[in-house]
Amino acid sequence: MNKNIENNIEIIANWQFDPVLMGLLLTAIISYFLAIGPLRTHINRTAKFPKTKAGIFILAIIVSYLIEGSPLHDIAERYLFSIHMSQHLFLTYFAAPLFILAMPNWLLEPMLLNNYTKHLTKLLTNPIVAALIYTLFLSIWHFPVIYDAGLRNSSLHHSQHFLFLIVSFIFWWPVMHNLADLPKLHPLLKIVYLFVSSTLLQIPLFAMITFADKAFYPSYENAPRIFFNSALEDQRVGGVIMKILAMLFYLLPMTIIFFKWYQKEHNAKHTQDSQTFSASD
Repeated sequence: MNKNIENNIEIIANWQFDPVLMGLLLTAIISYFLAIGPLRTHINRTAKFPKTKAGIFILAIIVSYLIEGSPLHDIAERYLFSIHMSQHLFLTYFAAPLFILAMPNWLLEPMLLNNYTKHLTKLLTNPIVAALIYTLFLSIWHFPVIYDAGLRNSSLHHSQHFLFLIVSFIFWWPVMHNLADLPKLHPLLKIVYLFVSSTLLQIPLFAMITFADKAFYPSYENAPRIFFNSALEDQRVGGVIMKILAMLFYLLPMTIIFFKWYQKEHNAKHTQDSQTFSASD
């Protein structure tokens, strides 16, 4: 059999069962369903079992495993920087928002707003702080020494992606949270937050990766070429994915926020006009 065909079959068949990955997923599943199930009445006596949110959580776990455990991970770790960037996009724009949507307020409030954590929660979820934390973490992650260390060790790689997911929670929180005791951004500020985060803050990293005249990561330089002519070409495509496609992904939440804002203002104006009309009668 042709060597390239054998390599392709090996890649497609290689699903991850790394102890760190499976341990994190199982811990998340057990903790979540204990909290919303047997321990629910100890957390909130009036809380009902959140069927819809439980379904979203299961979806988030499946998505996370497909990102981290499917052949996509092996291709990202061993062959292509551009696929690795795609992993980051899926973690940030699919897995992280799903996990946030899966958390009922009655479960989040005692964890994030107790006497020990509320000040830290308010600090970390300040939009300026959240955007800077996400951008700084993303930049540090791409230092060649740190990046290559993760590529050489799957357990470290999964651990780094777990931290990436946590930082993504912080990033999305100012836009998605619905807790009464935390400040909420005006819809216009949410749009500005997403726009600035997707453009200005990430430009230095995007430019460094995309317009470099050499490949930064030895693991990809030494990897067999299953796509693209060189590691530098792959790196440049990865930079475009990180920046251009990310901006396109941002358009969806920005559009949803805008139309919800418009609908709310429209309904408020309609109600006001109706009340004015009734008063005039």
